[in-house]
Amino acid sequence: MSKDKLPRLFDGSIDELTKPKPKGERKSLKKEKMQKTLYVTRDMNRKLIELYAEEGRRQSSIVEDALNLYYYLRVALGEKKFEELLSAVKREDPGFLREYLSKFRL
Repeated sequence: MSKDKLPRLFDGSIDELTKPKPKGERKSLKKEKMQKTLYVTRDMNRKLIELYAEEGRRQSSIVEDALNLYYYLRVALGEKKFEELLSAVKREDPGFLREYLSKFRL
């Protein structure tokens, strides 16, 4: 292969590579879209569709809210209390969960 047919990776200077992008071109790392692969059971998918219909939002927003809720509850409650809360949630009884959460005086 001749030298002129080799692709050039960059034609600019080193200074151009190291200087920050203008403010208009910067993306917030928090808002940057990342591809997510989510494997859920059929029951969980049904619940997600139901929430999507009620909330009128994108499923990714609902999933992000759920992850934030899960994470901050885990941090705030500690492992033992969080496991108790998860076992109450797994019973899938809203009345029981409401009563359980009333103990926390939310």
